[in-house]
Amino acid sequence: MTTELKDLAKNLSTGAHVTATGVDTRGRKVTRTGHLLADPIVVHARRNGFPTRALRLCIGAPGTDPTDRSTWTTLFTDSGTAEHTPEPEPTTWSNTELRYVPGVRASNHTTRIRYGGKGGARSTGPTQDTPVNVYYTDDGIYALWDPETDTTHGLARLTTKIWWAPAPRPHTDSPNAPTPA
Repeated sequence: MTTELKDLAKNLSTGAHVTATGVDTRGRKVTRTGHLLADPIVVHARRNGFPTRALRLCIGAPGTDPTDRSTWTTLFTDSGTAEHTPEPEPTTWSNTELRYVPGVRASNHTTRIRYGGKGGARSTGPTQDTPVNVYYTDDGIYALWDPETDTTHGLARLTTKIWWAPAPRPHTDSPNAPTPA
């Protein structure tokens, strides 16, 4: 491992809450915030058509499988950052695109949040406080679904801004889960 990669990895350990900016498996710039699901590993990644040594971080919600490629963030020595960030408090609301909610993936139907309503530049704060599961339905649409009442409180794409806060995880999968269209 090169000295620069050692420096990037030295303070990162499994379970830490981090924000990392690097590239995804397609080489596109990505910023991920969540828990480090596995220890950082050195890999040979392609960059500009050539294999280059890089550091791979697996970042996501606790319990996510680190081999799920959607958690991978690759850092190169001359680009990419990783830093410890505080874990969001359940009382802290965020107004972000759905894509920035930790654990939201088409393959993951267990992400649970407190939904505060639609967000955006003119939105001044949450308009509701409803625990929901974020459930991928189909065609890039995610349902913000309450399994207790079997109610869908909204539909969103990854680019849709919403108010959200972390929520406890009292439920597992439900037989009432929305089905893909």
